[in-house]
Amino acid sequence: MSSHEPDSPSSLPPESAAEPNGDTQPASQQSWLRAERTWRSDPDKVEQIYVSALEQFPDSAPLLSAYANFLTEIRKDHDQAEQFYQRALKANPRHAISMGKYAVFLKNIRRDYDRAEHFYRAAIKANPKHGTNLGNYAVFLDDIRKDYDQAEQFYQRAVKASPRYATSMGKYAVFLEDIRKDYDWAEAFYRRAIRAEPRHATNLGNYARFLKKVRKDYDRAEEFYQRAIEADPGHTINLGNYAK
Repeated sequence: MSSHEPDSPSSLPPESAAEPNGDTQPASQQSWLRAERTWRSDPDKVEQIYVSALEQFPDSAPLLSAYANFLTEIRKDHDQAEQFYQRALKANPRHAISMGKYAVFLKNIRRDYDRAEHFYRAAIKANPKHGTNLGNYAVFLDDIRKDYDQAEQFYQRAVKASPRYATSMGKYAVFLEDIRKDYDWAEAFYRRAIRAEPRHATNLGNYARFLKKVRKDYDRAEEFYQRAIEADPGHTINLGNYAK
């Protein structure tokens, strides 16, 4: 069993201090950007940072969508999260990151696939070179629509837009292995993904499974399972595959 890296907003790289239109946010607004990296270690403190920042910047689309993401992933308050996603889109209807995060929310939480696709496409129209949105839409087309030809086009666009973003490369490797049965290209993308991010547990585990299942190279599979478990000892799919 391979595992897709969840296409949840928490997997998205934190926004840079520059808006897509080139406007730079004030330096005082950047503390909540760093807060995304410490969600699980001190969620109460992180929430205080968001609330304080929202008092100063109530119409910041990146801030509103980041807080919505926090409410989804950490607080599991999905109704309130959706309110903040909608506020973000009202504040900036063309903010590609907010639209992409909301699309993921609609897919994973609401299971509203038609609206999710609408926002994926709107996000990509707003920023055609945003690698994370391209990759997440590829997964949507792969997993939900089963439109493999179009999915591959978006995987390729994602990799081209963000050639060092390990998650997109790893998802494309799984697609090449499971759907296309193109094992040489799959291995090439697994290896590229691991070079880009050597401690990415999902990619390490999927490559280990590939080495065991496809290549029958049990020694190297063992090596990569060990690396995957060291990177994330609680990764249940990796642990289950390793135990088989």
